[in-house]
Amino acid sequence: MGILLVSAILTGLLSRSTWVTKRILLPVYYLTAKRFTVIGQSMEPVINEGEQVFITKTYYRLNRIKRNDIIGLYNNQKIEIKRIVGMPDDRLLINQYSLSVNGTEIINTNKIQHEIQNREIILRNGEFFVVGENYTKSVDSRIYGPITKNQIIGKVLHR
Repeated sequence: MGILLVSAILTGLLSRSTWVTKRILLPVYYLTAKRFTVIGQSMEPVINEGEQVFITKTYYRLNRIKRNDIIGLYNNQKIEIKRIVGMPDDRLLINQYSLSVNGTEIINTNKIQHEIQNREIILRNGEFFVVGENYTKSVDSRIYGPITKNQIIGKVLHR
């Protein structure tokens, strides 16, 4: 609890400059993080199977959830690692070959997943859309739908 208080005070008093983040807050995030071994190929090539990552709950107590954050989340009683591509109030269009967010295509490949039907999703308050980097092997929001803020464990820290 003391580390959280010190971190919150520093964050409030100092601007979130690169120096503060690297020298003070990053060590606090690592101290409060849990280590996990990645099982599966859904985040390859960004995070490979067998690699160890740290997931910190503290980060989102002090910072906002952002698009493109790589997060740890609970889904069906297991922990998954995914990238946030959709934020509350976003409009997503999905088909077998592409994913667009608010009219901007963010994924276009020969086949992102054959089970995907053409559909539109509008995210509500507190909902996020997550995908794995390995589009053909990832089971993510394209299959199980949006996740809620309550499912987010924390931010994945780079190794």
